Amino acid sequence: MATRLLALEASVCMCLDHGVSMEEGDHSECAVELLSCPDHRDEQMRAMGYEPGYALEPPAPDEEESSMFRDQDGNPIIGFCLWCNRNYYSMEEVEAHNADDMKLCPVFQSLKHEDCGPPVLQVIFEQAGLLDDKEDK
Repeated sequence: MATRLLALEASVCMCLDHGVSMEEGDHSECAVELLSCPDHRDEQMRAMGYEPGYALEPPAPDEEESSMFRDQDGNPIIGFCLWCNRNYYSMEEVEAHNADDMKLCPVFQSLKHEDCGPPVLQVIFEQAGLLDDKEDK
């Protein structure tokens, strides 16, 4: 169980590749969800424009479920690639993009042999002020 940013309560950790609980089977080669520790959660929430303690209210039974991620046109997405910043609208897109050593991700393919992290994640950390001066250079 993990408490995710903007969530009302803890939820089961799910495999992004298989769509099942991480407790089911071996997921050592699967994509992972990065969660902030309690010490950094407040900083991360402020960087996203929310005050600590904010939680998304569950949708009413007659309302469509909201998404915390939206594309540039405001359409809900389920996530995005931290390497190339491609938006995902379905798990099928995630699976196709990540298949065969992320064959469909041109940025990952060009940087996979370098000693670096995902460029999008680097920008997020820089904007949130979560990098030391040593790491900026």
